[in-house]
Formats: sequence, structure tokens, C-alpha cells
Amino acid sequence: MRMDGCGRREQGSRDWRMLPVALTVWAAALGTRWLFAAVMEPTADGWWMDVGIGWVLAAGAFGAAAGVGVGRGWWRPTRATVWMTTMVCCAALTACVSTWCVNAVVWHDPVSVRVRDGPVHAVMQGTVRAPVTVADTFEADCQSEARLTQVTIDGVSMGTSAAVRLYASGAQCAVLERDARYRFSGHLAENEFGGQRVRLTLDDAQGARLASAPPLASRIVAHMQEAFFAATDDLSEQARVLVPGLTIGVLGSERYVVRSSAASDIDATYAGQLEERFRRSGIMHLMAVSGGHFVLVAALVRRLCARLLAHRYVVAVATVGAYLGLSALMFPSDSVTRALIMGCLTAAATAAGRRPQAMSALCWTAVAVIVARPDMAASYGFALSCAAVFGIITCTGAIAARLERFLPAIVAEAVALTVAAQCCTLPVQILMEPAIPLMSVPANLIVSPVVGAATMTGLTGLLTSWCCPQMGGALAWVAGWGTKVMECCAMWLGGDDRMTLPWSDGVTGAVSVLGAEAAIAALVTAVDRLRTDGRRLQARTDEPGEPWQAMRNRYERIGLWINQTPKVFGTWEDQADHSSDNRGKCPAMRRD
Repeated sequence: MRMDGCGRREQGSRDWRMLPVALTVWAAALGTRWLFAAVMEPTADGWWMDVGIGWVLAAGAFGAAAGVGVGRGWWRPTRATVWMTTMVCCAALTACVSTWCVNAVVWHDPVSVRVRDGPVHAVMQGTVRAPVTVADTFEADCQSEARLTQVTIDGVSMGTSAAVRLYASGAQCAVLERDARYRFSGHLAENEFGGQRVRLTLDDAQGARLASAPPLASRIVAHMQEAFFAATDDLSEQARVLVPGLTIGVLGSERYVVRSSAASDIDATYAGQLEERFRRSGIMHLMAVSGGHFVLVAALVRRLCARLLAHRYVVAVATVGAYLGLSALMFPSDSVTRALIMGCLTAAATAAGRRPQAMSALCWTAVAVIVARPDMAASYGFALSCAAVFGIITCTGAIAARLERFLPAIVAEAVALTVAAQCCTLPVQILMEPAIPLMSVPANLIVSPVVGAATMTGLTGLLTSWCCPQMGGALAWVAGWGTKVMECCAMWLGGDDRMTLPWSDGVTGAVSVLGAEAAIAALVTAVDRLRTDGRRLQARTDEPGEPWQAMRNRYERIGLWINQTPKVFGTWEDQADHSSDNRGKCPAMRRD
């Protein structure tokens, strides 16, 4: 059966039909978020109104042109084009409505309304939603995230659903537990930094009083994490910082210790220097839980199920269970959310007996997450995770095929994986920090042989530290040898400011990086095509009896073509017969 182009794209992991929908949803959410902020907080000069009107006029002109073209028959869209256009329009409308409604709810929340007039003291009820870490400000000792359910201001009690960044100091930090309900007392104010719009600074005395203990599952996870941290306390300083980061996604220096001991004290200067070196060398992504953890766990589960000859339903259920357990043990982040949902979609494809389609799963993940939580469209962590997966899916094969001409296959695959992920995440990195890590590729190649082994060893130590501290400590020690390689690589390749290339910041820098990458890709493609054409022509010149056998370079071929052209078409004197019978005929076609 003959298959058209669309059918070929739908095979395997090459289904790209959801990509326009995902990009539209992302762009619509960002645009609506920007438009809402511009409308509710207009600037003095009102430039946003000119831009908004321009967008509306451009969209109307495009729609009118398309309607006229269809009506007059200039453009005859196919059924697939009509369906795709309908899907894109519905996706854009859904994203716009969802983003506007969520932002409107947050804007009109009693807490948001009150803090816009300035800081205020309040009594609240809410739930802590994240583990307690070291505060990112000198005004507090620790921080966390909380979701408020009720707030009392000036004696007036109101319901709320505001998400706040929680700051505490002293003994109050020891009281906070993840997923526990509290009665808070403190000051609410607008948050200038961080993901949450409102910050809550607890009072020093009775700032947080426990209302209900966290669920049993949360207590088990917290106990396992604390046991793993305790297992790393006797390791070297680099292992105490890097092993928890590689395993559960939070650096040991970011962990808040209630009762500090000599073994658990980490030099803040060394930890900051190590983090900066990791960022300069381009391997900071290793300290955040991403799809690599889920890939390793899924491979282990599938191999075990294959050994047991399990049915595909059993494989899918076991894989989803492993994903859920792994995500519960990890430090909550946007990259974990992306990996969890995408992994569950892949497991659903396995249960249905279909080949997993990575691009389709990625696009559906982006659509579902952004529609459900529109603020994720502006999350750097979520964007970096999606961009890295997109680059790996689309570019790894092409880059590896070209590199295999010069490198062994295993090395070419590793380099291609790093380059593909780096190229697609670089624009987002420029938005975060206007600098390009020049040594990212060699740094990732150096640490790649030990990343998988160190990660699995660390995860095994996490699972065993709570019941067998000696075994957990031994496994953490083994993982520390892997992080030692990472530390040496970061100190070597990231020890100089010249290892990073300064770049323009903001949207201008991101767009310029995209342009530079597109130009390099076009240049590489053109050179590769010229090399391929040269090889084909060389093969023709080597054939016996070929009239072009003596020609060895392009300039000779061009000169020969110029010399032979008059002989083929004849000169003007040869075409002296300009009668009506012969006019317009080629001289070579006339009969004598």
C-alpha cells in the first residue's frame, strides 16, 4: 500500500501533528498573561495599547485575506488543513480563556487586593506545599511554599486560595512540615522575587501553630529524605552538596538543618563557588531531577517485567507506579511535573499496544499542563525541560549521522545528545542569564559515563537509608565518587570567566541566539549537500568512457560549459535564415 507524506510522519515517534497546537497554546498563554498584566497595570505612555491594537488589526487582516482567498478560490485548503486550523484556533481560545480566568481569580483574591495597598499583618490558615529549604534572603532563615485557605485582616475573615512564598526564622522553621495544616500569623506583602506574587513573613513568636499533621505518605517521604541526608553527613564536602542534588534535586547546601552539627555544616562560600562553576561549565542541569531519572527507572522496570514475561498491562501499571513513587520522593519542581506526565502518557501507549511517540507525548504534556496551570507557560524550569526533550527528539539523529563520519558511533551519539539539548535550551538560558557556556559539550561528555551509575546508586541509597543506614551510607559514598568527577570537571572547565561568552539579554538575546543557530544549521546543511553532490559527480567522472573524465574541479566544468554552449545552440550567423517558417525554431532542430 502506498503511503503519503502525512502517513509517514504519523509512524513511530514521528507524529508531529500536535506540535502546532502545543506551540499555539504556549504562545496564547504567554500573550494573554502579558495582556492581562498590561490591562490591569497600564504603563504611563500606554504603548501596550498600540501593540495590542496592532495585533488585533493584523489578526483581522489575516482572517479577512484567508476568507477572501477561500471565497474566490485562490486557496483551496485540504481537509487536513481545515482540521488542523480548527484545532489550532480551539487550542488558542482555550488557552486564552484559561489564562485570563486564572489571572483574574488571583488578581481579585482578597490577599492580592489587600497587599497591593502595602504590607499588612494578618492571621491565616493554610497548608505548606513544599519542603523547607534555606532562605534566599538575609531577612529569614528558611523558606517554603504555602497555599492559604482563610485570612483574617482587621478583624474581617475572608476565604482565599492565594499561593504565597513563606519565610520564617528561628524556632518557627523547626515547626514547618510539608503537607501539614497551620494557623499562621505574620505580615503579607508583594513578592519582588520568586514565582509567587505574595510573600508571608511569619512572626517570631507563634508564627506557625500546627492545626493538623501531614498525611502518612508525606511523613514516610520526609523520613526517607531525612535518613538519606543523614547518610551523607559523614561524606566529603562535595558529596554532601552534590549527592542530594543529583539524587533528589536539592543541593545539600540548600537543605535547612534545624539542629546543626559539625558533620552537617557546609561552607557556604565553597557551596556558592561550586554552584557557580557548575553553571559556567554547563552541567548545572545535572543537579535538577529531570527525565533522566525517569528513563533509568523505567528501563529497570521494563527489564524486570521482560524477565518475568509480564503482560503489557502489567508493564504499564508497574511503570506508572514507579513514576509516581519516584516523583513523590523527589524535590517538587516543574521538570518533575513534565517528566511524570510525559512518562504516564508513554506508559498508556504501551498498555494500548502502540509504539510510544515521544513528540506527541511531549506536545500533549505541554498542552495539558499549560491549560491546567497557565503560570507554567512562564516557568523557566518547565521551558528548559520541554526544550531539552524537543531537541533530543528532533536533532539527535541528524547530528549523530554527520558526526559518525569522524567519530566512533558511541561518541557521536553522546555528542549529538548534548548538542541537540544545548541548542534548544540555549535561548531559554539566555533569558535567565545572558551568557553562553562554551565548554558545555566537553563537560557533559566527561561526566556522562558516571551520571547514570551515580544516579542509580544515589536512588538505591535513598530507598535503603531509612531501614539500613550503613548500606545507605555506603551507597551514598559510592555515588560521591561519581560526583567527585563532576566537581573536578566543573572546577577545571568552569574556573575562568573566559569559559562563558557574554551575550545580550532579554528577548533580543534569545532571538539572536536562534538566528545564529539557524545560520549555522543552514551552513552545515549546505556544506553537507555540496559534499554529497561532489561525491556523486566524482563517481561519474571515474566511470570509463565518460566524456567528462578529464574534468577534476568545478572551475574546469564551468569553463567547459561556457565553451560548449555556442556550439550547441549555434551562433547568430548560423541562424541567417529568419524566414517565417524557421523563426522561433532551434537551429539544431532544422533540416538542411
